[in-house]
This record gives sequence, C-alpha cells and structure tokens, in this order.
Amino acid sequence: MRIGDVVVDPPLVLGPMAGTTNRVYRLLCRRGGAGLVYSEMVSINAIVHDSDRTLRMLRTFEGERPVSIQLFGSEPEIMADAVSAVEEAGADIIDINMGCSVSKVRRNDAGVALMGRPERAAAVTAAAASVSAVPVTVKIRAGLVAGDDGYVALARRLRDAGAAAVAIHARTASAGFGGWADWRHIARLVEALDVPVIGNGDVAGPADAPRMMRETGCAAVMIARGAWGRPWVFGQAAAAVRGEPIPPDPSPAQRLGIALLHAQMLARDCEERIAIHEMRAQMHHYVRGLPNARSFRGRVNRVSTLDDLRRLVESHVADLSAEDEADGAVCEGTTCRRGRNET
Repeated sequence: MRIGDVVVDPPLVLGPMAGTTNRVYRLLCRRGGAGLVYSEMVSINAIVHDSDRTLRMLRTFEGERPVSIQLFGSEPEIMADAVSAVEEAGADIIDINMGCSVSKVRRNDAGVALMGRPERAAAVTAAAASVSAVPVTVKIRAGLVAGDDGYVALARRLRDAGAAAVAIHARTASAGFGGWADWRHIARLVEALDVPVIGNGDVAGPADAPRMMRETGCAAVMIARGAWGRPWVFGQAAAAVRGEPIPPDPSPAQRLGIALLHAQMLARDCEERIAIHEMRAQMHHYVRGLPNARSFRGRVNRVSTLDDLRRLVESHVADLSAEDEADGAVCEGTTCRRGRNET
C-alpha cells in the first residue's frame, strides 16, 4: 500500500492505543513485522502550548519508520500550527483522530464528535493538509449510531479536503468496543473512495488479516487490541497475507523474554519508575493465556524496579519449566497441555 509517497509493506498497521503505542512498543512492532505504526493520540492544544509531556510523546526512533503521529483537536488554526512540530519529530504521516469516543475528548468537539460536524471535520483536515509536507490521513468510525451511514459522505468530504487515506473502525461510536465489528462498513468505504482504506476492528489473530482484505477489499489492515502484548503478531499476519504457513507463537519463555526486553527498552527511554508503572499493565497482556497467568499478574502489580521485574520473570519461567518436567506437559505456542487436563 502507498499513502502519498510512503510505502507500507506489508500492509499491516499497528493502531493507535493510549498507554501502549509509545515509541518503544512501536519499534518492537516494526521489528515484529508491522508495515506502519501509529503513535498514541496527541492533543494539538498541548503541542502548541509546548507541554513537555506531550512533546515527549512526539519523539520517534529512526528504526520505527514509517510512523504516523495521530493528532486530535477541533480548531483548524491550531491543527495547522501543530503540524510543523509533528513533522520535526519525524512523522512520515499525520493522522487526525475522528474516532475516539472518550467523553473528555468528545466534550472538546474532537475525536468522534467531529463526525457529527462534517464542515468542521473537513476544515480541520484541510488545515493540516494545506501546510503539511507529509501525507495527512483520517481515522473514523462506522457512524455515530447504528443505521448512521453518513460516514461514507464524510469520508468523501475528507478526501476532497486532502486526506490521502482513511482508516475506519467498523463499529459505531455508540458501540464503543462492544459487540462485533461489521466489516461491511469497510467494504462500503472501499467502494466509495479512490484513496486507500485501512480496515480496523476484530482482527484478533493472524488469519483475520487476509480474511478482512478478501471480504472488504481494504488496502491494509490495522491491528490494535489484537497486538496487546503480541508484537510478533504482525510477522504472523504477514505470512498469512502472503499465503504462507503462519509461524507459531513464541514459547512461554520466549514471550516473557520479549516482555522483559520491552521493559528494559522502556526504562532506558524514560525514568525507570515510569517504565515500571507502564509495564505492570503491559505484562498483563504478555501473559494472557499462559499457565499461572493469574498468579503472575498479582505479583507483577507489586514490582517497583526493573530488577524486581527481571527476578519475577526469571522465577516464573523457572516455575513453568519445573511444572512442565513434573507434569509431562506438551507446549504448543502459548497453550500448554498438562497430562489429561488442558490449562
């Protein structure tokens, strides 16, 4: 897939997730096989007011490129002012969020609230596109409520305002993350637009990526929550898209090793205290589906240093190995069968 002059290969995208898609995790996912990675959502108002915390969110690594920095806000003039700072930070693409339904974002007429104000949405997009040296894209939802098909006309309007691609989460704003994503909305948008459409929603495993592409015709697939604690899922999905056998998941020990690497990289990129606070939540994702995950989650919530986390990981791996030897467990990917009982 091409977005302007940016080549996205493979056509698999790490979606923006607050508290997750910092530059360390983006780099891990790029190394894991993602063709494009998105930043966490960043406030344009905070950018123009030189918020230190916000400006840190704009930082990028050379190795994660191509990278899209996602912005949210509702004032065209402020959006235009924010673009230069985002470009200077190394963004290859600037994305405008029109899909976030969090109340504090909607109260400021940003995020999905812009879908209810098509003229303002187009003005914000045009303001960014008119001054940006890199492609501008937009991420939307499949309407505000069930039965609302205004997203198609809105997407055309955003394209006319300068959007080089449109990503669509195939749930309505009112649905949040509940129920099932309806991929038919993605197919409708593909048919309506002559710019790339990125499909998003319920890509839970590698095989879902080629299935979404077949069923909708989308140019690329965005994986968000399906990539929590699984940076390797993009390499697996890339194999599936190419029609090759899907590589197995890492073993439990390998998975925890990747998690520890994530923590070490994050601790080098920011204060150790901050890194450990963030990693407590991330470790919950890494151990999902592993034996004794509940016990591990309870213990990881009490770690306070990188050394604490390392010792916990090493202890958990040792416990798993000992149990495997005692029970004669057979491990396949992240599923272990212990004797006659599956866990």
